[in-house]
Amino acid sequence: MVFPDETFLALVPVQALTSEPGENGTVVLIRPKVLSPRWGWLVRFMARPNYRVKLDARGTAVWRACDGTRTIGQVAEAVAAAFPEEVDTTRRTALFVRELALGRFIRLA
Repeated sequence: MVFPDETFLALVPVQALTSEPGENGTVVLIRPKVLSPRWGWLVRFMARPNYRVKLDARGTAVWRACDGTRTIGQVAEAVAAAFPEEVDTTRRTALFVRELALGRFIRLA
């Protein structure tokens, strides 16, 4: 099986965490260090309870395209339109979306 397959490209990525504007029009993702409600009490003792993940221009385009209405295939098409000089955009975008899902930045529906 070749990644990404048609089943994966048909999934809809939904943003699961908050973000804020970064430098030069990019996005910074905010991810709590403690995701489990069971351990949520630890947050009170942490000086910095969140990870701040700074995305580059391409990552920002992927994040913004993951609006909960587009499939991963459509997200890849939107990124390809924004970055026409890049090759193999579908595979690269799918790999990045998979990493976002593994890190719990997005949910796949």
